[in-house]
Formats: sequence, structure tokens, C-alpha cells
Amino acid sequence: MRKARWLIAVLILCAGVALSQKASGDDAADRAAFEAVCGSCHPVSMASDLRSESEWKETIEVMVKAGAKGTDEQFEAVRRYLRQNLTNVNVNTATAAEIAPVLAVSEATARDIVKRRTEKGNFRTIDELKQIPGVDAVKLEARKDRIVF
Repeated sequence: MRKARWLIAVLILCAGVALSQKASGDDAADRAAFEAVCGSCHPVSMASDLRSESEWKETIEVMVKAGAKGTDEQFEAVRRYLRQNLTNVNVNTATAAEIAPVLAVSEATARDIVKRRTEKGNFRTIDELKQIPGVDAVKLEARKDRIVF
């Protein structure tokens, strides 16, 4: 019985490591798609300003109409890359689904942000956001230029 518990613990640990490696691999794949699709027409450094998710969606639509080529999967990867790296978010109006990738928090934590906002009013400072359980203060500080109040 003790061996079985130990084996289960090892399997869970390995699965967690594999998922974490897959996530970083997905980030690399998303970046590669971004560079392939966007870089085929212009330097990818042109996409350096922060925009809202809806602004990036509109930009992608304009680029497709202008002739950008890629598969549906590549364009979805481009959207994920932009969402996680070059998107800003208004924490006082955004949905949990919009908040989570920008602030690098789980969906549950993003829902807690929305719940707190609904119950107590708008956020005014980054320090108020740091009070939400599940928010990593270091990650939040690194992304503070992407937060709109």
C-alpha cells in the first residue's frame, strides 16, 4: 500500500512537470507562429505596443484582409501570443477570461478579481490587486504597465 501511494505521488509529480514543460513549449510554439505569420510581411518588432484584446483582434482582421497568410491554428497561436505578451487589460471592466492571461493568473483567481470588483468597487491601485489570494505580486509588478484602472 505504501509503494502504491509513493508511485501515485511520483506519477502526479511527473505529470505536473510534463504539463509545465508543455505550457512553456506552447509559449515557444505560439511565438514561432507569431514570427512566421507576422514576420512574413513585416518585422515582428512592429508589434511592440500594448493594445487591448479587441484592438489586437481588429489588427489581425486588417492584416488578413491585407493578405496575411496562415492556418486557423497559426492565427489562434498569434492571438494567444499577443494576449500573453502585448495585451493590456482594464481590471475594472474586463471579464475574467480577459484578465487571466494578461495578469498570468488562473481563471479562478481572475474570477475572484471580478468578484471583488463587483462587491467593493473598482480597483484604484496595483496594491489592491495584490491583496487578491492567488495573485503573484512579483508577476503583477512585472506586468504593471499592462494594467489599466
